[in-house]
Amino acid sequence: MNLKELLTQHAFPQEVIDVLTASGIINLHPPQVEAIKKGVLDKKNVVMAVPTAAGKTLIAELCMLKSILQDGGKALYIAPLKALASEKYNDFKKKYDALGIKIGIATGDLDSPSKYLDRYQILIATAEKVDSLLRSRAGWLINSLTVIVLDEIHFIDDESRGPTLEILTARIKQLKPDIQILALSATIGNAQEIAGWLNANLAFSHWRPIPLKEGVYFNQKIMFNNDSIRLVREEPDEDLNKLVLDTLRGDGQVLVFVNSRRSAQAAARELCPSIGPILTSQEKDILNEVAREISEDHSATKICKKLAEIVKSGCAFHHAGLTPKQRHLIEEHFKKNIIKVICSTPTLAAGVNLPARRAIIRDCKRYASGLGSVYISTSEYKQCAGRAGRPQYDDHGEAVLMAKSISEQNALFERFVLARPEPVTSKLGSESALRIHILSSIAAGYVHDINSMFDFLNHTFLSYQRQGVNLVGLVGEIFDYLHQNGFIDKSGFKYFTTPFGNITSRLYIDPMTSLILRNGLAKLHGGKSFSTYGLLHMLTCCPDSEVLNVGKSDYDEIESLSQKLEDELIVSPDDLPQLQDVYTYYATLKTMWLWSRWMDEEKEEVLCDDFNVGPGDIYRHVESAGWLLHAAGMIAELLHYKKMTFELEAIRLRMRYGIKQELLELASLEGVGRVRARILFKHGYHKLNDLRNVTENQLASIKTIGKSLAESIVQQIHHPSLKKFTSRNANFTQNDIEPVGEINEVWTD
Repeated sequence: MNLKELLTQHAFPQEVIDVLTASGIINLHPPQVEAIKKGVLDKKNVVMAVPTAAGKTLIAELCMLKSILQDGGKALYIAPLKALASEKYNDFKKKYDALGIKIGIATGDLDSPSKYLDRYQILIATAEKVDSLLRSRAGWLINSLTVIVLDEIHFIDDESRGPTLEILTARIKQLKPDIQILALSATIGNAQEIAGWLNANLAFSHWRPIPLKEGVYFNQKIMFNNDSIRLVREEPDEDLNKLVLDTLRGDGQVLVFVNSRRSAQAAARELCPSIGPILTSQEKDILNEVAREISEDHSATKICKKLAEIVKSGCAFHHAGLTPKQRHLIEEHFKKNIIKVICSTPTLAAGVNLPARRAIIRDCKRYASGLGSVYISTSEYKQCAGRAGRPQYDDHGEAVLMAKSISEQNALFERFVLARPEPVTSKLGSESALRIHILSSIAAGYVHDINSMFDFLNHTFLSYQRQGVNLVGLVGEIFDYLHQNGFIDKSGFKYFTTPFGNITSRLYIDPMTSLILRNGLAKLHGGKSFSTYGLLHMLTCCPDSEVLNVGKSDYDEIESLSQKLEDELIVSPDDLPQLQDVYTYYATLKTMWLWSRWMDEEKEEVLCDDFNVGPGDIYRHVESAGWLLHAAGMIAELLHYKKMTFELEAIRLRMRYGIKQELLELASLEGVGRVRARILFKHGYHKLNDLRNVTENQLASIKTIGKSLAESIVQQIHHPSLKKFTSRNANFTQNDIEPVGEINEVWTD
């Protein structure tokens, strides 16, 4: 099917035809033709279950553009991850800005007012952000929508993100039955069932633009599923090095998937001697510059320096322990074919579009708590395998598993290569997921009683998949729990949220988190001595807090810490049954200790070493703690604990920047952050007023400040908005300080 003829047939404007054909696309791929035949351009709901790179995004673009240009509609594109949302935003904006189509993105703070988002014709967002908007009764969002694109619909199977995506989809189906739904996925074992739930036509295909060969390596041979065999005769002794070098000699690139961060770092380091010698001098120069950018960052840790050394050899590791900036550098230079190999945990396969000629799945087992070493799912393997094959570079892609024996080779073929992905199943049936979404449904005014809750649940995939499932008991118990704990009240048979329930829903936190915060703050208000350690520990006890893993080597130190802080803790094992489990209790204490040392200006490198984390982990923990401190402040304000709101706000700002109390004013300046604030303090500038008579040259002479930042500081100091600024003994309110920049800017300091 010719693209230009199709667009003309469907009355697309000429300027749109020019933009869409400018990329060189002449004919549509077979899966794209299938989607057209299933009515995607005729306002029909479609589930498109086709392999990676088969053209799902183009179909989504055609669907959205037709609705916008011909029906005056608006489109919502839901991506499961912020990285994917940003990638789509940049692609669409680059393509369609010139056509006057307004593209927006919404992935920020879940509590921020977002009515301005209605100006966009295509809004790209995460499911969590859209769910947050609907909780705020953003009727403008649903009323104006004509198309919703659900990218990576298989994320409904995800324990953490799945329930929100499912609830959101069900809510939109209920509120706007005539909206067109386009669901996309590359790995889904029960696509027909998903299509049935969405009342959609199924466009299903195994066709790929770059054919994929799947195989298993053993004893210097790869046995592929098309009965071909490739001999791997490279010099290195290690099998992984052989497989990688075999690809690189043919000008290919490699993704290596392993089961842990430590394995990713170790594998990348071991590959360096094989990769370095085949790099060109120009590639080495560029890689040295990238390595310098990573290692010379002021906040560079040991993990950063390890990464920098490895990058010099054209290899890299990639995992959630790296900062966003580091991950971006690796991804961009891999796309440019400067970095030849990335060793990663499987999360990369679901994160960004990084194809390689060969995807090596070295580890197909991982540790699971209580189960030991278990096989990864077939779906996860297929996600990794789907990254093989670079469009415009390769005529085929190769996904290769590694076996240690003939019997294992046969087993891997059966379990992964020849198997179908597992069916996607609803994860909404858990008590915690239902508790969160039942409260949000009542708060947003979508549900008024138990019967209307069941009416809504009938729209969910849980109900469709488990027809006749008995949720009566569980839903009734959750209504009772919310009522007894003050989240909802009732008048006759109708329920409505209390102010406490409203704020819990708006803060996007688990009701149990809200209850822990309310009870803890009440203790402090009732006379319990205020302790930063105790407050931080209370936050780590919340279900919304991610806690650190605890190893046996941690036990003695944490036990000692527990004894020292026993009187300061607000939440004890007597208050929360889950803390009676020693591992859980120690995990909360260890996390509290990391947060407190960050706020005391401990160097990131030391924190990474002492807590066995990466800088990216610190970033996530700081972000999580900051949000919980904000939530605690909002609840304290609701309870009229005015003094406590000031204390919580000061701690929130300290957490945001990783600073002691004395640096709060200095760190509020854009571009300063924790390291430079401390340097300014050491030079005698303790308050903003101390900087009012300083010249740009004086500031620029201070180490790490520089000319451009000095100019910025002077401009900020003399800006009218800072004239009213005073510390008032650190009794801050949100109106007193509006810190400039996001948390990740702390890492550029």
